[in-house]
Amino acid sequence: MDFKYKKRPLVVTALCLLLALVGQACEEFEYSPYEIRLDEDEKNINGKNIARIESLGLAAEDTMHFVLTADLQGFYKENEEMVKSIRGRGDVDFVLVGGDLTDFGLTKELKLIHQDFKNLGVPYVAVIGNHDAVNNGQQAFKAMYGDYNASFVIGNSKFILLNTNYIEFDKQVPDLDWLEKELIGSSVYENVFVLSHIPPQNYEFGPEKSERYFQLISQYNVSYSLHGHNHSFKEFFPFDGKVPYVQTAAADDREYLEFTVIGNKINYERITF
Repeated sequence: MDFKYKKRPLVVTALCLLLALVGQACEEFEYSPYEIRLDEDEKNINGKNIARIESLGLAAEDTMHFVLTADLQGFYKENEEMVKSIRGRGDVDFVLVGGDLTDFGLTKELKLIHQDFKNLGVPYVAVIGNHDAVNNGQQAFKAMYGDYNASFVIGNSKFILLNTNYIEFDKQVPDLDWLEKELIGSSVYENVFVLSHIPPQNYEFGPEKSERYFQLISQYNVSYSLHGHNHSFKEFFPFDGKVPYVQTAAADDREYLEFTVIGNKINYERITF
């Protein structure tokens, strides 16, 4: 009898250990590729990083450096090397990501990008791309990055983030009324940058919306209209030729753009890595 009673605690201990391991496995198990389960640092990334950018406290006369990249989708080796390149420059204040962080709009893809970009050493913000908006990617992106449209101010510059994924959002975007409200209040800033994924000359921007976009960008003297999507670098001057439109290359082209802003003087450089 004594022998049996001595064994029972061992059995109970083993059972408890087994249950604990099963519970841990359940926490780590991905029930579906479409589930959205996030750690705290993976929520509201744009909101948190915009606060970090604004807290840099750059004055109007200070020099500002920011990077533009886009179309990271599945290029994990190149993304990791790009992060090292940006961090190694030592002068970058923040990074703009012009959409298509993913191929299939999956939460896991967004998480992998965030794991890399946390190593930048500086804040980054992202707009949603057309690939990010497929499957349940719209919900995943919003859960991780926040509102599809946003803006922030640093120094003498205003940055506007605009969702231009016309097809994936049932032709309801871009919201040009919202954009105009943001631009109306931007005349007090020396520089205004509008960032979106799909550029307005592409059909996927919305053929009935592109003309008004061109007009707004020109009317309110936007400094640069910034884009990704086409996986190649291009600078062009559509509409009335007043405003430069720049699209950056994809990550697998091993290139990004670094902008330098001094007062109202803006230059950019194509950086290879």
